[in-house]
Amino acid sequence: MNIGRAGEPAAHGEDTSVYQEQKVSWLELFFDLIFVVAFDQLAKRLGQSPDAASLWHFGLLFVAVWWAWAGNATFAARYGNESRTYRWGTLAQLVSLGMIALTLRGDLTDTGSAFALAYGVNRLIQTGLYVAVARRGPGVAAFAGRMALAFGTAAALWLVSAAWPGGSAAQTGLWCAALLLDVLTPVFIRNHSRHALPHEGHLPERVGLLQIIALGEIVTEIVGGSRQQELNANNLIPALAAIVTAVALWRMYFDQARSLPLLGARVDRRVEGMLAWLYGHLPFTLAVVVLGVGLGNGLSAAGSREAAEDQQLVAAALALALLTLAFLRWNSLRVTRRFFPDRSLPALLVGAGLAVGLLFIDLDTFRVHLAVGALTTLVALIIATDPVTRRLGQLEEAVLERLGEGDQPDSVEDALDGLPEARTSETSA
Repeated sequence: MNIGRAGEPAAHGEDTSVYQEQKVSWLELFFDLIFVVAFDQLAKRLGQSPDAASLWHFGLLFVAVWWAWAGNATFAARYGNESRTYRWGTLAQLVSLGMIALTLRGDLTDTGSAFALAYGVNRLIQTGLYVAVARRGPGVAAFAGRMALAFGTAAALWLVSAAWPGGSAAQTGLWCAALLLDVLTPVFIRNHSRHALPHEGHLPERVGLLQIIALGEIVTEIVGGSRQQELNANNLIPALAAIVTAVALWRMYFDQARSLPLLGARVDRRVEGMLAWLYGHLPFTLAVVVLGVGLGNGLSAAGSREAAEDQQLVAAALALALLTLAFLRWNSLRVTRRFFPDRSLPALLVGAGLAVGLLFIDLDTFRVHLAVGALTTLVALIIATDPVTRRLGQLEEAVLERLGEGDQPDSVEDALDGLPEARTSETSA
């Protein structure tokens, strides 16, 4: 590990000529496990009453929770996870996240102010982490200082919002303003982030762990929904189809070359693709959790009028998940500056269209779950057997191998041209 001043690990990206391995720590794993509880609380909240108002509050709270995770994950990927500053800051964030999770399921009229206070404290801690980094010197202050200013302002908005009645328009309006400031700041100051790029191995691992947690929520909801019914073929078969859906989504996601956009940022200094990759995971994670709610509620409400509402949730969430995967696939292809004759991208788009079609077909729970399981399995098989999936994986491994050997390619295209049969298996954009 490259050591900076005062015994602190140097910020990743200060010396891009040296590739440093960075593994996820036990503390980060513990931190991510808090989101098992947070996602479960959010899912239970939505499952109680999936109407328009509940969906709005669910979405707002989900974005806040996801961003609390993203703030910690991206900081560790940018500046290392071994410093005392990060370790103590993360422990403090763990306490604030515990309080956030406690307030997620309650009515905002009762818990809105408590949630705002807990979240404001979380943002203050994140602000302190960036202030500590900004003091290391001018090399990192340009980006870290601006992030600290934005996060500090957002924290103030959260804390001020606690003075308004819980769930009021004024309070949620302040929440929206604070989240927009938090989320848009890295986009507006992206030119300064070229000296503080996230680690291209560490961040995809953290992101992947969060997707596993979200996919695990599908299984939790399926088991919970099945408890409401007798265990017979009419209920076990759709439950099995729902579990197959979760496995197929896992395969679709992890078949992607997940590090390519970050490698493109490191090698080609194209930060936009990296940000698109990170932010693209927000709708995917949200869609997976909502899909779990729809599948679980469908099992518990099989044969009732509520099953139709659950079908709408399942169809919309699956369509969003597949569209997001299509976007992530396109973003990886775009990093190579060559568009392969890819069949996975059309398959994902067609799958999303078929999922939308489920919104307009009246099916019972049994048929909905079978249709969703069959659709996701088919798309997953197409992606798994697509030669371009293998080519993207080979390209990712080639760039990482060269970085590990201290030989940074001039561009992603440079590494692509070095692969066997590269010129015969791709077409230029």
